[in-house]
Amino acid sequence: MSDSKKKPEAAAPIHCKVKACKHNPSKFGFCSEHFDQFKFGLINKGGEPCMDFDKKLDQYEHKKKT
Repeated sequence: MSDSKKKPEAAAPIHCKVKACKHNPSKFGFCSEHFDQFKFGLINKGGEPCMDFDKKLDQYEHKKKT
């Protein structure tokens, strides 16, 4: 096969997936803080808040303090 038929590689994201965040991504396109929120269930894989964001945010902040 020739080298001209290689698939172009996807460029790495420049900023975190969350719209207002300008930090560099570290994991799965999220900065470290938003990745923790993603793992907790506050935001989805597109960087948008979940349906019960306010309720989970209180739980997340309480967990983060302890």
